[in-house]
Amino acid sequence: MRMATFLRRLLSSLAEREARTLVLAAVLLLTAALLPPLDLKRDSWDTVVVFDLTQSMNVEDYDVNGQPVSRLAFAREAAKRALRELPCGSRVGWAGFAEYRTLLLLAPVEVCAYYGDLVAALDNIDGRMRWGNSSEVAKGVFWSVRAAKELGEGTQVVFISDGQEAPPLRDGDKPGFEDIKPGEVRGWILGAGGDAPQPIPKSDEDGRTVGVWKAGEVIQRDAVLPDGRRVPGAEHLSSRREPHLRALAQQVGFDYASLDDAGVLARAMKHDGAALRRPVPTDLNWLPALLALILLLIRFRPERVRRAAA
Repeated sequence: MRMATFLRRLLSSLAEREARTLVLAAVLLLTAALLPPLDLKRDSWDTVVVFDLTQSMNVEDYDVNGQPVSRLAFAREAAKRALRELPCGSRVGWAGFAEYRTLLLLAPVEVCAYYGDLVAALDNIDGRMRWGNSSEVAKGVFWSVRAAKELGEGTQVVFISDGQEAPPLRDGDKPGFEDIKPGEVRGWILGAGGDAPQPIPKSDEDGRTVGVWKAGEVIQRDAVLPDGRRVPGAEHLSSRREPHLRALAQQVGFDYASLDDAGVLARAMKHDGAALRRPVPTDLNWLPALLALILLLIRFRPERVRRAAA
């Protein structure tokens, strides 16, 4: 009799324990379904990416999946990749440069909540937005810094350009940035294009290619060699003007990198020195869901099921 009573109590205790396990797992799953995002401090980045919209950016000296693409198209592809790699809480905006101005096209917005809007806006950034045919890159960098200052502290700039000034600068010209102190805005200049000079496609007002620019159609500046000889200019051809871009970056306190692969932009945007530590809505639903899964795996592990069946 005592043995029978002991067995009944043992079975009852085991049944209660099993029931508690299942109830606890159900509570954890319900918590996972209803738990709202919690604000946790994480690194994030605020960035305005400036795209050079001038005609030299239509030179196709990049390759994507075996197909030639323009400098501007490659820059947009790099921007899409960067959006996927930035953590939630980061903010990104788009800007365009042409003539001598940098204009904000989309103010920085949070990358997770507005990912679709950022991609849609990015797909529409092309040469049809260009409002002038000149390309005063130095002034464009200057205006991009001013735009970042107006957006607030912590906003960095990534300026993507091949560095071709049109009209070309004269020897010794150094544009002044009167009201900009080097380093007061963090940023990068990314040099787009290849090292080999290429013909520049000529496009009409609708962005359609109508040939290439000829030597007699653009302002040329002859180079003067140390021995006094003059070398005819070749401003109708375009390559990455890296020395000029490096000099501009140093003048405003930016870093410089060559846009040699699509990951360069993401690495520039996520630079440690520009990280902002702030509360970011973070989903932790996975934690109670994982605990519930562990409980269920323990409850229904094969050896226990076999013992119960026996």
